[in-house]
Amino acid sequence: MLQSITYLKRISISLPIITLFFFICIGTSTNVFAQVQPKDDPAVRIQTLNAIQDANDHYYERRYAEAIKAYQTLLKTKLTQTQKDSMRLMLGQSYAKLGEDVEARRIFSEIINENPDGPYATQAVHQLSNLYRQRYQFREAIILCKQILKQHPDSAAAAVAAYLTAYYQYVEGKYEDAMKSYKFFLDNFPNSIYRSSAISSLVRLYTQNERYGDAEKLITERIKLNPTDTTLLEELANLYQQQGKYQRALELYKGVLEKNPANTSIRQKLGSLYAELGNKEKAIAEWKKLVAGETDQYQQLGTIYLSHKMYAEAINAFQLAIRANPRYGYLYTQLAAVYKIQGHVEKAASTYIDGLQGVGPSGSQREAIWGGMLEIYQGDQQKPLREKLIAQFQKSHRAAPRNLNIALTLGELFFYADQLDDALKTFTQLHSNYSSYTDATLERFGNVLERNQNSSAIEFYKTLLQLSRDSRILTNTRYKLAKLYQNAEQWEMAVNTLKETNTNSAVFINSQLLLAQIQLHGLHDPKAAHTTLQPLMTRRLISDQFIETQMILGECHLLLKRHTLAREVLTPIADSTNRASATARKLIGDSYFFEKDFGNAVTNYRKVALISKSDKLTNDALERLALIQDNTDYFAIPITDYINALQLYLTGDIEAAITQCEDTISLYPKSQIVDDVWMLLGLIYLSQNAYGDALHSYQQIVSQEGPLAAAALTQIAEIYQKKRDFPNALDTYTTLLTTYPDSSIVPRARQQLDKLTKLMKNPETDSP
Repeated sequence: MLQSITYLKRISISLPIITLFFFICIGTSTNVFAQVQPKDDPAVRIQTLNAIQDANDHYYERRYAEAIKAYQTLLKTKLTQTQKDSMRLMLGQSYAKLGEDVEARRIFSEIINENPDGPYATQAVHQLSNLYRQRYQFREAIILCKQILKQHPDSAAAAVAAYLTAYYQYVEGKYEDAMKSYKFFLDNFPNSIYRSSAISSLVRLYTQNERYGDAEKLITERIKLNPTDTTLLEELANLYQQQGKYQRALELYKGVLEKNPANTSIRQKLGSLYAELGNKEKAIAEWKKLVAGETDQYQQLGTIYLSHKMYAEAINAFQLAIRANPRYGYLYTQLAAVYKIQGHVEKAASTYIDGLQGVGPSGSQREAIWGGMLEIYQGDQQKPLREKLIAQFQKSHRAAPRNLNIALTLGELFFYADQLDDALKTFTQLHSNYSSYTDATLERFGNVLERNQNSSAIEFYKTLLQLSRDSRILTNTRYKLAKLYQNAEQWEMAVNTLKETNTNSAVFINSQLLLAQIQLHGLHDPKAAHTTLQPLMTRRLISDQFIETQMILGECHLLLKRHTLAREVLTPIADSTNRASATARKLIGDSYFFEKDFGNAVTNYRKVALISKSDKLTNDALERLALIQDNTDYFAIPITDYINALQLYLTGDIEAAITQCEDTISLYPKSQIVDDVWMLLGLIYLSQNAYGDALHSYQQIVSQEGPLAAAALTQIAEIYQKKRDFPNALDTYTTLLTTYPDSSIVPRARQQLDKLTKLMKNPETDSP
């Protein structure tokens, strides 16, 4: 397989052609939906077209199971033949995406066999062979293509199959076979759109195998058929160049340019050939002709010089380009790149700093410059450089405190040196004179910190809320800040932040939905969540917002013991092909579970396991299934008590939930559900940050060495991590790995163990 991957890399130049064809095909398949349906009711035609678009939306949004159902339904309706073929192709692709290759092969084969000269047949050949190619099963792909070629000779499908046969042989490293197959393809399918690609591949193969005469003969024969084809002339010149026949290559390049002086590709290659021959003056002369009259001629020259390792010339060209366009950040990054290649770090840093001053406050341009700057600015070895630059700009800032560029650059220098308090102080001082630029900078760096999961993002967003007067920024920042509070389990802070959202803002609906989620799952207050949803009932909601509203509403009813009402709200979603259907089905199962109707609960949990592609959702359903099936002792009284405790916890009655758990453990110490009750008790204590009590609960499970012991050890390790007791966390993960090596939790434990090991070597970094 490694050999195949190596071969694939070596011939990657021919892949774009196949990729391009694939996307052309996809474009074709989407455009046919606008074609006229068979004559019938216009309303029906519009309804059909909308249904087709909905089915495609499922596919492009990666909801492949839903797409399959939609396509299968549509194929039973009245459609044009083109629409049917297009839809079948998409149906096959949906099966392929889900790994259901048998069904995908059946559909693609039917399309090919029914009309091997049809446009969708050629696409089907690609898709069918791709089922093997994406698994690096090139031998199987070759056999398939040869079968199609034999079954449908002289057809459009055969042309594609013949080309792909040669291509896969090339990829697999069977060069002799590939050369024969490419020649067969060119002789038998001279009008194929893959002709040029096949010629290039065959020439490359001949050249790699030092069959220069065959390569030259192939090209010259094609030139006779099409003497104006400059691509073939380029191929021949390249061939001469590889053989060291430089004079003949030069003559060809010059000949093409005499006939077509505007051919930029040939002129650039002519310059490259002069450079290869050591004639730098002539090379530069050709390249200057290439860019003459262009507004960015110096930039283009700099790029060409850099690609040929002519560093002095590249530096001069980029410097001239910067003089002509000092506000274009890309030029500074290119000039700095040349300095970095030469090892001139100080000059590179100086160039980046000049760029930050030159481009002004534009966020996107500054980000691009810092992208290059960070390679030489971060790390302990560059600490003296950071300190030098910060000292330099502190001095400049004191001399000109209102200079926007200097203040921005100083703040950025602090930020990327991880001196976040100093950065925030600098930006805050700047705000009174340049509010809009400072708002944008605080927002940008808040986003960076958020992406990096750095808790300081909260301080940047809080500062932005205090300083900004821009309603859009304030609204968006409140929403982001609330999400960060949610992730940090600072529920009250999240709720207070969201309650300040303007009811007329664009994100009000999403803010209310987030608020309801936090009240429901963070504060365990379904009544408050239900109240939050009330204003949304009279609003026009888009589809996703409506479904989320109904889902939260259904869960509120569930936790408020309105089980029948919960099912009325959730059933339409569960019965649909919507992405939330599995979650709705799980909640319906919960409604029966909380009613102690275990038969219906089991039925619905099993449906979740069948339809859900979400591991967590499936695991939750399977855990409830196991809980029901494994705990029928004592006339199911212990499991009933467990359910009561769970309901009390989910509705925020923490003390009662703890009491119920303790009573159940005390009354039924030998019950099968005791470990589950200890797990629930640990979760409840964790929600209250009572780490000692939570540890005690999980340790009871570990001592019994039952099925939940590995999960309990994981919880213990994570508690130690939260407390920053890394040695104990390390020991706990090690115990987990050695005691339960076959547990499904092991991969995550290994990952956390690696992070902890690195963290203990470098304590200054954040905890995992």
